[in-house]
Amino acid sequence: MVNSMIKSLAFQARARTIDHLGREQIADCPTAVSELWKNAYDAYARNVSLAIYSGNTAIATITDDGHGMNFEEFTAKWLVVGTESKADQNETPEADRDGLPFRTKQGQKGIGRLSSASLGPLLLVVSKRKLDPFVVALIDWRIFENPYLVLSDIEIPVAEFEKKEELLPILPILFDRLMDNIWCKNTSDKGGRKQRVEAAWDLFSRQEIAEGRPETTQDRIARTVIETAFDERHFSEWPLWKGQKTQGTIMAISDIQYDLIAQIPQNGSELDSVQLQARERLFQTLSNFTDPFLTDNDRMAGYGAIEFSTRVTVLNESLRRSVIDESVPFDVYNLLELEHVVDGEFDELGVFRGRIKAFGDWLQEEVVIRPGGDVPIRKDTLVGPFRFRIGTFEQGFDLTSHGEESFRTIEDKAALYGGLLVFRNGLRVLPYGREGNDFFGVEMRRSKHAGREFWSLRRLFGRVAIRKENCPNLRDKAGREGLIDNRAAKVFRDLIVNILKVTARQYFGSNAEMRKTIIPNRKENFRRQKALEARNKQRSQGRREFKNNLEKYGPITSALLAEVEGLADRVREGGLGDVAEVILMRGSLQGLKERYQEISLGEAPRNLGTMEEAYVAFRKQFRSIKGYIDSVAGTLDNALDVLKPRSAKEILSSQLSANAAFLNRRLRAWAQEAKGLLGSEVDRISSLQSERSKAYQTQMQAIIDEVERGEITLRCASERLEIGKEQEDEANSDLFIPYISALNSLKASIDLAGLASFSQDQADELREEVDRLHGLAQLGITVEIIGHEVEGLEQAITAGLKGFPDKIKETPEFQAVRDGHEALVERLRFLSPLKLSGPKTRIKLTGKIILDYINKFFHGELEKQNIELVATSEFIRFSIFEQPARIFPVFINLVNNAGYWVNHSENGPKKILLDVNSEKVLIADTGPGVDEEDLKELFKLFFTRKVRGGRGVGLYLCRANLAAGGHTIEYLSQGQGLLPGANFAIDFKGASFE
Repeated sequence: MVNSMIKSLAFQARARTIDHLGREQIADCPTAVSELWKNAYDAYARNVSLAIYSGNTAIATITDDGHGMNFEEFTAKWLVVGTESKADQNETPEADRDGLPFRTKQGQKGIGRLSSASLGPLLLVVSKRKLDPFVVALIDWRIFENPYLVLSDIEIPVAEFEKKEELLPILPILFDRLMDNIWCKNTSDKGGRKQRVEAAWDLFSRQEIAEGRPETTQDRIARTVIETAFDERHFSEWPLWKGQKTQGTIMAISDIQYDLIAQIPQNGSELDSVQLQARERLFQTLSNFTDPFLTDNDRMAGYGAIEFSTRVTVLNESLRRSVIDESVPFDVYNLLELEHVVDGEFDELGVFRGRIKAFGDWLQEEVVIRPGGDVPIRKDTLVGPFRFRIGTFEQGFDLTSHGEESFRTIEDKAALYGGLLVFRNGLRVLPYGREGNDFFGVEMRRSKHAGREFWSLRRLFGRVAIRKENCPNLRDKAGREGLIDNRAAKVFRDLIVNILKVTARQYFGSNAEMRKTIIPNRKENFRRQKALEARNKQRSQGRREFKNNLEKYGPITSALLAEVEGLADRVREGGLGDVAEVILMRGSLQGLKERYQEISLGEAPRNLGTMEEAYVAFRKQFRSIKGYIDSVAGTLDNALDVLKPRSAKEILSSQLSANAAFLNRRLRAWAQEAKGLLGSEVDRISSLQSERSKAYQTQMQAIIDEVERGEITLRCASERLEIGKEQEDEANSDLFIPYISALNSLKASIDLAGLASFSQDQADELREEVDRLHGLAQLGITVEIIGHEVEGLEQAITAGLKGFPDKIKETPEFQAVRDGHEALVERLRFLSPLKLSGPKTRIKLTGKIILDYINKFFHGELEKQNIELVATSEFIRFSIFEQPARIFPVFINLVNNAGYWVNHSENGPKKILLDVNSEKVLIADTGPGVDEEDLKELFKLFFTRKVRGGRGVGLYLCRANLAAGGHTIEYLSQGQGLLPGANFAIDFKGASFE
């Protein structure tokens, strides 16, 4: 009895099942595009693009150059929902791969093609394999919204054709056949289908009218079909259509969604907030569709999408706008150039091994970070190995190691491409990395303690790279909005969170020891850099003003000189016996003198460059004017003294009035200029105050908007508002406090310009000395390099000379070459102690060894000049355990100097003495000695009193060489030495005098 009541029934699928599986499963329009791009990747496409066409009915196309489909594949696989076509990873024959290596398939459930419904309701699909005809189908996804239709009653029009030119004529037929799913005008009532379809649409339309819909779905479908016109231009981006490929697929969508329409320019009108959001959403989703942070090693390990290019283009009439192109605006090389980088790999046990770059420098040792909790290793919960690469930069310009231009560029890039992304086999896993997604809790932790947690989604670049083969349990949700929240996904998230926390606290954040030592130095360097920039700016301004004044006053000075010379000629020609004439000339002279006093170029730069010739000419004319004025003034004053005019008081009163008028005129001009500058500065400060007072609220308003949208908590927002306040206050302080300080200095009558000029002069002098030191160092390096080269050449010459036949060796010419070579070798041998590199061997040097070295070095030069070199027995017995390269040059320099001065002296016998006194080695001579006023400069670099041949380097190097070994040298004042000339005493540390 019971068994007779049991019936076996099958599931019945309504048409709406397709709508549930397709449009309603996909989160948004950009996500749908990414799903269709992944399908193209699975079809071994090299290029896939989204093109959006303006028009009365906007149309979008997704094109690829994959292997395509023929009629049988389209009907047996594409039109079969949940097909197993992606279950077999080895199904794609090598012939269909277009020369590409094997690709791990991205599709999982066989419903990705249905996501095209999220782009627009009407879909035209055209596909072709290399050796097969085209296949075309037309679908309106709104048909599947009818809950009263049975899935088996919906018929999709599909056709085959041979040439692309046949497509457009077929389209009207496809539209008519599609409408048979609505009106059933061309459909027989075989099996009752026509009756069922008409009844279903009648019921659905009545329901929509009852619900108050302004237009039924039936009418909307009809309107779209009537208004849609696919034409030639809509296929212009398809490589197959352009003749570049012989296979591929295009999906043309009509009546497209708002997110796609928002990409089309709106005739120059400004975008509203909704349009901006749509553009940003699409850009954030598709701009980094493939992993931009891959290295060659990553690609070889299977983490990359090889030879896969994506593009988004908007075509508005004849205009073309590239939304996303093939270029990578911020790649792995840019990331690795950031000042903070974490780069490595997690193994199956969750242990991270890699390298870290902190504050611009890579750490030498490998970094190992263990997981914070248990990591499952069972097959059904295993996370698997994956790679991790992330980088960021300091937020403040005064903290970063990047240059200003680089810092500004990275800031701009972070606004567009920043975020922590996730990629599977090189393709993007959504929604990770999009604004508002904080799967790894970066901003949540930062809101609790921004300094300690350090990382911020707003300024980091990076990604987690997984492989489907290694991480099979990290699967996407049906709607492609993240990973299924299983145990593997939870552990995966915990591993990333742990490394972010550990690296922040140990290497980058406020608790890290490196930050405590490096950042204060950077702040100080930044302040110095700003001061340097201000100094350079002031110097450039002063140079520019000087050049302008030189160009302005040069012609004026020439004209004034001619007038002064004319007045001087008048004075010389006579007329000085008439008081009136003399007074008239004095008046003319007074006017010329005032014009002369008004000429001012300002302080001349230390390096005049191209202005030097003009400045020399100006100074010559200026001095001539001054000479003429003084001469004429003296002559006229003498004339008045001789004439003794009775109106002396009037003359002086007139002169007093003229001088006062001159001074008042100058004061008025200066006061007017100063008031003008102060007025403009008051306006600028007011404008700056207004601008800065609005900056904080403008920047922080976005945080309040995020709270209202539920994206962040109140606590997080409050923390970020406080951080923003501190940063803004610091920026305002840096701007206004130095300004107020400068005003206070002016109030205290401190000459800031004079102070700056004095500081600049001192800095310039120091810089010039540093440049000379660098030049000297380069000279030493050059000698070192040349010494090595000459040694090699000398060996080659020696070998060559030995190889000559005996007959040639007996010739005078050969003997002359040989003698010259031997002399050169001797000089080269004496250069060897001066070398900077090589082994630093210490040996026992005695006075005798030093004396022999001196005699060989000078090679009889002292005797030729009748200079007697005397070494006492005490000096011969003296010894020191030291490097020859440190000692020999000292004695060579001192004896060479002594020889020069002795030879230029007229004080009797020419003698140089090497002796020991009070356990100090003395080098004395009978030259003129050193003037008392020169003693303080004697050992300074580049100080010399030699008329020719002196560079002022010898004594400086003597002291430096000796100091390197802990020895000292001093000059003995008159009365302390052994000979009447120069007397130097060297105190050798550890010397023996036995």
